[in-house]
Order: sequence, then structure tokens, then C-alpha cells
Amino acid sequence: MSKLRLYWDLVSPTLGVFAISIAVFFIVGMILSIPLCILWNWLMPFIFGLPKLSLFQTFGLSVLITLLSPRKIGFNKKENIQNEEYEKTNRQLEDLLKDLSSQFRA
Repeated sequence: MSKLRLYWDLVSPTLGVFAISIAVFFIVGMILSIPLCILWNWLMPFIFGLPKLSLFQTFGLSVLITLLSPRKIGFNKKENIQNEEYEKTNRQLEDLLKDLSSQFRA
């Protein structure tokens, strides 16, 4: 009986954190689905003749979209360096376009 109590003492905090994280996931997901639901119900029935969606259906749609197009989360510095180089190149191109457009103004 003492082993069972020891296991339960180890597992019960983990189960509590797991339950809280699942609840927070659903609450935040439902809140973030509200704009999608409003936009869908405003546009899609009138433009394409699609049915209106409930908040739960919209939450499911947003989960499906997330599963079909996942984002890569990177924590290494190499990606940050690449992003900085991309931004630097982008700024240089914008400056070049400004110079060119100023030369061709009438």
C-alpha cells in the first residue's frame, strides 16, 4: 500500500499540471477562434454560399489548419543570424528601390 501511495504522490502533481494545461489550451483556443468565427460567418455564407459555423466548429477548423500547416519553431542562433541577414538585405533592396524611384519621377 505504501508503494501505491508513493506512486500516487509522484503522479498526482503531474496529472494536475496536465489537466490545467489542457484546460488552458481549450480556453485560449476558444478565445482565439472568436475572430475566425466572426469573419467566417460574415463573409463565407454571402460570398460562397457556405454554412455558418459555431464557435466549436471554428475551433476545430483552426486546429485543423494548424495541423495541416505547422510552423517550425527554432531556438538556435543560426536561424536568428539568417533572419538578420535577410532583414539587412531587405533594407538594402528597399533603399535601392527608393533611389531608383526618385530618379524616374517626373
